[in-house]
Amino acid sequence: MEDKRHKIVIDQRENISVDGVVEVISFDEESVVCETNMGSMVIRGRDLHIEKLNLEQGVLSIEGVVEALEYNEEGFAKASTASIFGRIFR
Repeated sequence: MEDKRHKIVIDQRENISVDGVVEVISFDEESVVCETNMGSMVIRGRDLHIEKLNLEQGVLSIEGVVEALEYNEEGFAKASTASIFGRIFR
């Protein structure tokens, strides 16, 4: 049986490890957007760098200053599409 565990460890706001990662959608030095087995997740901060990514094991490790972490249960693609159309058709 496959382990569907989702776990987050933040160490001194300088390192974050996430288990249960299915896909990394985008990343730069200020944010990492990923899909986890518990929904889409955005990690925001400064000088963020992906240190380890193993999608077979579902493991993501990021180094940098962690300022915020948020989930979006609808999924990133659905939420971003809705906001784009909302801005276009104002």
